[in-house]
Amino acid sequence: MSASSSLFNYTPSVRKEEVEEPTFVTVVSLRTDSHRIQGKKYWLATKLDNDQFELLLLNDNWVPTGDPTIIGDGEFAAHYTLELDYYQQHVRPAMEKQDGRLKRGEAHREQGELYSAEMEYSEALEVDEKNVRATFGLGMTYLAKGDLERAQEVFAKVLQLKTAFAIEHKHMFNDFGISMRKNGMFREALQYYNRGVDLDSTDENLFFNIARTYYEAGDWENCFRYLTMCLEKNRGVREAQKFCHYLIKKTEEDESMLREMAGGENGDTLRSDILNLLRKMQIAAGVELDDAIEKTHKIRDRMIALKEEDMQFKEVEKDLYKLDDDF
Repeated sequence: MSASSSLFNYTPSVRKEEVEEPTFVTVVSLRTDSHRIQGKKYWLATKLDNDQFELLLLNDNWVPTGDPTIIGDGEFAAHYTLELDYYQQHVRPAMEKQDGRLKRGEAHREQGELYSAEMEYSEALEVDEKNVRATFGLGMTYLAKGDLERAQEVFAKVLQLKTAFAIEHKHMFNDFGISMRKNGMFREALQYYNRGVDLDSTDENLFFNIARTYYEAGDWENCFRYLTMCLEKNRGVREAQKFCHYLIKKTEEDESMLREMAGGENGDTLRSDILNLLRKMQIAAGVELDDAIEKTHKIRDRMIALKEEDMQFKEVEKDLYKLDDDF
């Protein structure tokens, strides 16, 4: 199965999460490390709500990296020592330089200066190989360059980064998923979006994008299923309603699509499943039940007629071959 990828130019809006400024940020070290300066470890400590602290280990370049550790204020006070000068002298300048690299990379990428963007992101990853923004940005840059092999490598790396699927990065993995879909990387995009659903199953945009990906791949059944789920979560998504009405119109008019839907090893069972999904999709989009049933019945009748036509054609074809054998 296949489907044209040029029929839709719209993209669902993505709600970027607002990140509140932390109330307290500093650097700490373990008190037990005080007598062992060699190999001493430092953490960036951020005060959270409910009397907890988030700790991120600082790497050799003085930037926080890896997955955070959450501890209570009792453990924090008992086992960690504040390193205020270390933060001001080393960590804050290093983090500001890293942020500059990332901003320059993003600006270059937005302006289509892809080689400059790649250099900035690569430099940021040399400073912190687990940096989420740099990893996403580099993957987007490779996709924009059409370098799908390297984009695949970045995709595999992203899946290993737990922090990549945090709420604050939702807009980045959404953009990455869209770019993968547009480059024909349907399997990867679906794997990516499903990780997003694991993170936030209430976001209708994720289900919309999954439906779009299945549409691009020509998988009508799953396209209908996920678009229905999107509309059931939020009927007010205008793009999803437009997509639904387009699909219904295409189903009524596109004979090749109807033949694909009616065919396959599952025969009548598959046709029944798809028709049920079509009806549910219309209802989720706000179509009255009676109207949805009527339209679905018309589509069903057309599918049956096309299947009968194909069977008759095959019989005629068989007779022609038999005629050839006689001569």
